[in-house]
Amino acid sequence: MSKATERAAEARTLLGNRALLSVLDEIREDATKVFLNSASPIESIAAAHDRVRAVQTILDAIQTRLDAETIEQKKGRHRVND
Repeated sequence: MSKATERAAEARTLLGNRALLSVLDEIREDATKVFLNSASPIESIAAAHDRVRAVQTILDAIQTRLDAETIEQKKGRHRVND
């Protein structure tokens, strides 16, 4: 098993972890409440934005692992057909 395949398997495990996804969704929902509250101080809005960016960074890293596996598989098929 290649490193990309191993990392993609780990990513799929993370995406299958309902507790993790629930926590990430909760962070987003809490941030949304801050954004929608017109009385929220700018510091709170900035902190909420940072949290949303952090969640997205995590999800992007997971997706990158899945994409790397797909690319590796496609490269392997292409070489076989050469």
